[in-house]
Amino acid sequence: MRKTTYGGKYDVIVAGGGPGGLPAAVAAARTGARTLLLEQSAILGGLMVSSMPLLGFVDRSGRTVLGGIPGEMVERLDKKKATRGHVIDPTSASLTIINPNWMRILCFEMCKEAGVDVRMYSRLTDVKTENKRVTGVKACCIEEDMEFDCDILIDGTGNGTALYFAGAHYTRNKSLQPGSLEFTIGNVNIPAFLRFLKEHPEDAELPDTYGVTQSMEQFNSRQGFGITGLMHSIEKARAAGDYITPRDCIVLVTTNEEGELHCNSTRVIDVDPTDTVSMSNAETEGHRQVENLMLFFRKYIDGFENCTLNYIAPFFGIRETRRVAGIRTLNDETVRNCLVPEDSVCLAGYNFDIHVPGSLKTNIQPVEKAVGIPYGCLVSENIDGILASGRTICATDEGYGLSRIMGTCMAVGEAAGTAAALCVKQGIQPRALDPQVLRAVLKKNGCIVD
Repeated sequence: MRKTTYGGKYDVIVAGGGPGGLPAAVAAARTGARTLLLEQSAILGGLMVSSMPLLGFVDRSGRTVLGGIPGEMVERLDKKKATRGHVIDPTSASLTIINPNWMRILCFEMCKEAGVDVRMYSRLTDVKTENKRVTGVKACCIEEDMEFDCDILIDGTGNGTALYFAGAHYTRNKSLQPGSLEFTIGNVNIPAFLRFLKEHPEDAELPDTYGVTQSMEQFNSRQGFGITGLMHSIEKARAAGDYITPRDCIVLVTTNEEGELHCNSTRVIDVDPTDTVSMSNAETEGHRQVENLMLFFRKYIDGFENCTLNYIAPFFGIRETRRVAGIRTLNDETVRNCLVPEDSVCLAGYNFDIHVPGSLKTNIQPVEKAVGIPYGCLVSENIDGILASGRTICATDEGYGLSRIMGTCMAVGEAAGTAAALCVKQGIQPRALDPQVLRAVLKKNGCIVD
């Protein structure tokens, strides 16, 4: 029989240790809050340890738009020789290439240094509320259930699980963007691959749903590169029965290791991230597609004849689930006009990027310069004592298509953690926190907010 243990009272509890949760926990602790981080897996970092490059650090104007904890993490990875830094890329605006294993180590280091209480293998099972105010959480922890009390809860789950358990209003599209399982490919003859692209320019073309262009010149950077394409080879392989992934292109990015490429090209349609059966099927299908893609590369693409499967992300990547109904919204006007509202707490410097539900297509349109995310996008309209972080903030589809990527989620996380700690210090609810007070603290900590 399972027992329930009381784990004590914290100023701030963060559910989820990924891009939205990890920086939130570190920021809250550094701002003086007694902080607990609950993570259901054995790994901190979430998709930051998937081998994907971090996006959103440099916008299309060439300006660095993320500082604070996200910038510190890249600097610390650089000291570990675990990043190529920020690579300017015409398709993604910028790529921040990192080593996922060193990122895992760094996440634990930063939590320990900040004094965050970390509970691994601890899955959030419920949120306690009184009079529409969060008072604590319940979690399943290996051989016991635990209860904790808190003043402020931060949802860094990615799926809005804490918001859902708390009864917060949220939005969720009927059809969700497909998900992907990331992996890396080693022992690639990069010069031979680049010669292949030069000899087959049709494979270096972007899909017609991309509002940007790429050229062979970008692939010659010694710092690193990304390529989206191989559509002609995909058509040949699909006609021969050698290609099963429901996607019209391949995305490859150089990693921190020589002769290795990250692949963001699996695609599982109609995944419900809140359903165990659906996610189990997605993991199964994602791994099946990884094997198929490896066979495709070896057979159809020069330079990959002897390639190896080096790494598979520990988590299936989800692009879309719930978004909190906030007291402010990252809306279409803000995105289209590249606005930075006066209550912005971080900047989003990526593209409008939507993987079309139920389709092979991805719609990517450039956003010329960074857009501001208002503080109220993190604040629930109906439940006190809780803040949204990462990709669960309040946004329209266009706003979400810009803000959901990891770099921006990290900056949102720092804003959420800092806000939570300030609320505890002032004895107020998140909706009562003056955004200008929060902005001043974030600026002092090296964050870029306007």
